[in-house]
Amino acid sequence: MSDDEKSAAGEKGAPLRSARQWVVVRGTSMDLRVGTGILFEFPRVLRSAAGRPHACALVHEGDVSDDVVRVLHDNLCDQGFRVSTLSLGAVGCDLAEVERLNVMLRDARITSDDIVLAVGGLKTLSVASFVCSSWLGGTQLAEVPTDLASAVVAATTPRALDSAGLERVVSQDATARYTMIDLDLVGTDPKSETALLAFALMVQTAMCDSDRAFGKLWDAADDLAAGDEAALTTQLQDTLKSRGKVSSATSAALRQSLEFGTTFADALLSLAPGEVSRATALADGMRFAARLGVAQETLSVDDMLAVDELLERLSVPTARVTVDAGELATRIRDARFQRTNRFMLAVPRALGRVRLAVMTDDLLAEHTSAWCASRP
Repeated sequence: MSDDEKSAAGEKGAPLRSARQWVVVRGTSMDLRVGTGILFEFPRVLRSAAGRPHACALVHEGDVSDDVVRVLHDNLCDQGFRVSTLSLGAVGCDLAEVERLNVMLRDARITSDDIVLAVGGLKTLSVASFVCSSWLGGTQLAEVPTDLASAVVAATTPRALDSAGLERVVSQDATARYTMIDLDLVGTDPKSETALLAFALMVQTAMCDSDRAFGKLWDAADDLAAGDEAALTTQLQDTLKSRGKVSSATSAALRQSLEFGTTFADALLSLAPGEVSRATALADGMRFAARLGVAQETLSVDDMLAVDELLERLSVPTARVTVDAGELATRIRDARFQRTNRFMLAVPRALGRVRLAVMTDDLLAEHTSAWCASRP
């Protein structure tokens, strides 16, 4: 069956393979499609959104499969778009990369009436988000993530850009208006590093949203760990909906809750580069923060153990690395004071409720020492 025949079948009542979800982002909403083998559908979705199609810049990382680029290019052309294929090659995530993409859009004569379709990982999608938020006053952005972790975070919480020799300091709101997650493209092996990071990010998101979100993830955990694609499709929809809600909240306290686990993770990764994965570091950051919540008597021991068990059921491991407790505490403090004058960490108060809490030096030293001593 041709792509056109597949599309026609869906229009006549046969079930499409994509599930649709509207995701709230700041000031607007995003059209999310998730499914298996659905890449060919996206140009038709964009055609419906564009009305009379104009130009489309197909922006992709250098290592994106030629087959993926060709499927998107050919189907965009079939839908009436004038397509400019722009390869970014190796991608950074800074203002220089933004300027490089700006030049490409200028040369392709992309206007505010056109569409940018970005294909790649978190850095590529984040650069495209920054560019499209301001190019000629704003240009529509559609995203196709190429790994599972990027699928969880890129559309609703794009990575902040590097600048002035510092990482992730120029932040941005979400820009994408259309996102398609094709499970064939991002991969569904639950033991892969990108899947484990995606699972850790799902836990982080649920803990920041609500006890209901945590409960739904808890119920789905065994199926996710077993590689059930139907469960993954549903959970991706739920997680992006939750992440969009939290990141676009009017309350700064709620938006800041998405720092849950990240400061510890960054500190640990800086001390043991190449020895700990991002998934493991983030999971340990959440475990560490949960214990701080118990110490401050804002989180029950049962809830702390629930966080541990959920991560365990999703097979996200703990780090087996030796680091100095004093140096770990210093890195955590330095990371926070680089961004604020107050030493506060995102700490859970209950399942589905995380807030910044003031930390004392003694409490931090006690828990970093305990964490380091527990390593085998």
